[in-house]
Amino acid sequence: MESDLSRYHQIDYRDRWRFRKGRRRLTLRMIAVRVKHLPPESATARATGGDGWRLEDHLLADIYGATAGQAHPWLPKHETPRDAEHEKRRAAALARKRERERAIAAGEIT
Repeated sequence: MESDLSRYHQIDYRDRWRFRKGRRRLTLRMIAVRVKHLPPESATARATGGDGWRLEDHLLADIYGATAGQAHPWLPKHETPRDAEHEKRRAAALARKRERERAIAAGEIT
């Protein structure tokens, strides 16, 4: 995060502990606002689960898939088409979840 604040906003994170006229030079709110709007290719976005692709990259991959008839070879893993085995495991997990919620609501599980 520190490197992203420096790279994209020219902010020195050490200003968090520096004061000017009795006030912090860098507040948590100032950090949060800037981190919230970091681009997808930033290190912070990637570390928090992003794939590093911008909207344009996703749109181009969709166009490639529509014209080539197959998924783009560089498509991030979480966006690759799911196979039948994955869908079967997902359906079983959802069924277990519903059964557990039913048991909790019925008071069978506390």
